[in-house]
Amino acid sequence: MKKLAFSTLYIFRLSVENLFGLVKSTLFSAAAVKSNLSDLCVATLKQLISDFEKYQQVVKKQRKSELTEKLLLADNDRNDRFGEIKRNISLHIKGRDTKKKAFAKSLEYFFKPYWDIETKPLNTETALLAEMFEKYSGKSDIQTAALNIGIDTMLSELEIANKAYDEMYILRMNESADLPDESATEQKSTLCDSYTEFCRAIEQAANFTPSESVLSLFKSMDELRSKYHALTPNGKDIAEEEAVKESESA
Repeated sequence: MKKLAFSTLYIFRLSVENLFGLVKSTLFSAAAVKSNLSDLCVATLKQLISDFEKYQQVVKKQRKSELTEKLLLADNDRNDRFGEIKRNISLHIKGRDTKKKAFAKSLEYFFKPYWDIETKPLNTETALLAEMFEKYSGKSDIQTAALNIGIDTMLSELEIANKAYDEMYILRMNESADLPDESATEQKSTLCDSYTEFCRAIEQAANFTPSESVLSLFKSMDELRSKYHALTPNGKDIAEEEAVKESESA
């Protein structure tokens, strides 16, 4: 009788995201039959789950650049908003309407400590804007001046934009704090090893202690391997030690 063997998969060549998808789908299939697996299979499954949970932090790190880009866009947005406010103030100071000119001058004096705020470090800018709005909320005469030259809504929108930036910044900081000490490469290698061990255990079980649950899991895992093997880059060079590990998982 011909032995069952998993189809070839060069797991070390998978991208961070594709490795994440492969293992996540494998764990989903395994969870359905876990109670019917041998002690060895369960042990290797538990190790795979543990390493996958750590690997998720690597995926979060890979996605962090997207959040960084959003932060830069959010900073540009608040700078543009404040720039528009300052232009309106300057415009009315030069205008002929004496009442609006007086309102604009009082606003210019109020905003003077914050006039070049966009040149400050990002966190400093956030804190200074928050300070500015706290003072603004306590000055009814400045609020009236803003209303009379038509920048009250602009200021409200700027305050919202600054709070949104701060919330996004805190989110990115929390993600960075959650990252494990090991490098992404080390985490990927560890997960690949755990996945290989689990595949070996299931392959042995399918051949020597087959059951309906084990054979069903073997089939679904093999289908996943074929699917993700198609996503690996062709002809890509790999390190010698990786080639050894990949041949073991084939």
